[in-house]
Amino acid sequence: MTIRLAPLKHASLFALALLAACSSIPQQEQAVLEPESSPTLEKGAIRPGVHIAEATQEQPKKQPEDYAELWPRLRAGFQLQLEYSHPEVEKQLSRYRDEQAYFDIVIERARPFLFDVVEQVDARGLPLELALVPFVESAFSPTAHSRQSAVGLWQFMPRTGRSHGLTQDWWIDERRDPRESTRAALDYLEELYTEFDQDWLLALAAYNTGGGNVRRAIKRRAAKTDFVAEQSPFWHLPVTGETRAHVPRILALARVIAAPEDYGVTLEAIANQPALARVRVEQQIDLKRAADLAGISLAELESLNPRFRQWATPPSPAQSLAFYPAAAQRFEIALRELDSDSLVTFDRYAIKSGDTLGAIARRLGTRVEVLQRVNGLKGTRIVAGESLLVPQSNGAISASTLATLEARRSTGVANVPSTYVVRSGDNLWSIARRYDLRSTDIRQLNGLELDSILQPGQRLKLASPDAFSTATD
Repeated sequence: MTIRLAPLKHASLFALALLAACSSIPQQEQAVLEPESSPTLEKGAIRPGVHIAEATQEQPKKQPEDYAELWPRLRAGFQLQLEYSHPEVEKQLSRYRDEQAYFDIVIERARPFLFDVVEQVDARGLPLELALVPFVESAFSPTAHSRQSAVGLWQFMPRTGRSHGLTQDWWIDERRDPRESTRAALDYLEELYTEFDQDWLLALAAYNTGGGNVRRAIKRRAAKTDFVAEQSPFWHLPVTGETRAHVPRILALARVIAAPEDYGVTLEAIANQPALARVRVEQQIDLKRAADLAGISLAELESLNPRFRQWATPPSPAQSLAFYPAAAQRFEIALRELDSDSLVTFDRYAIKSGDTLGAIARRLGTRVEVLQRVNGLKGTRIVAGESLLVPQSNGAISASTLATLEARRSTGVANVPSTYVVRSGDNLWSIARRYDLRSTDIRQLNGLELDSILQPGQRLKLASPDAFSTATD
């Protein structure tokens, strides 16, 4: 299937919505290049791209690898400029104008992952405005959670994530994996683009609110034709306020990135090259041990590998760990020198009704006392629905491994204070984890939006988990 990149005429869309589904004829691809300068444009004016067909030989199209930095590469790949001038986009510009602190924080979050997002979008020949969706969906936080249980950079709901191949189990949640979630999000967006008459604004609206809601909105609006044919029918659909703001917010952000100096912001440079190196690990490994081998903190390792939900990588299959290049080199060398027999593989066993500790030990080829030590059990009482960690190594469990597990169990959750003063590097997820709370509850209690950026010194209200016992995700 050839994806059309040029804007389409939309005058027939609503009439077609009343008929049986029809296929549309793809048009010629027309990528666009941003002019190097536009001295006659007024401050804040849109900077439309120049079609390749109109470019001179002195302005050959650059290849992605020709850019030293990522922002110029992004600008050259923007393709939705015809929509930038809509009044709804103008309204959303106020969110970004002169908001240097916002851009500093979000770009710092994006720095390890943005190249890979841009690379995937570019490789498919899609508008590079799509690479900005995580800025709006999650403020580029891989661990962001919504009240509706959407997770990750691209805010995948559980069912939608699974239907697009994102593993979600006790060990990992690939909705939080920047690389895998980007692959899944682009698959999904391409599906929606095909479904909605190859209109990217409708596809983005459907991504936000669901395809069913957009289809119903199209049917309600189908009999009316008082819209501008050159622009997307999205602007005339009766959608929710959230979706009404969501799509122009992406376009407003693209407009700011196209000319940041016109909006009072400076974009910190990001190199147009991978920020991270990945090392394949064939055996399960404790994340703390992996961090020690790489010579970095556990917090850094977890921030670069947010898909892991537990203290270790899964027992199978083999996993890749992401590091900054120097740490990756140290880790790879240390891993080669490590005795693989010293790594104990743990699996998880979900306790069923009628199980006993002795029966579980016999079934899984281990001993009761091993299960007790590993899981911190003083007796043999176990509870259906809870889980046990089960060592899979034939050898003895080292004292250091047991000490690590015991340290993790003994690390109690701090008492929840009534207020919390934000420190540098804090985000809602890290604060929630520190006090065994839910980030969605903190956000709700403080009236914050999903993409809110915390500022050092900001005071947040906190409450014990019991205060939210009736809340639902």
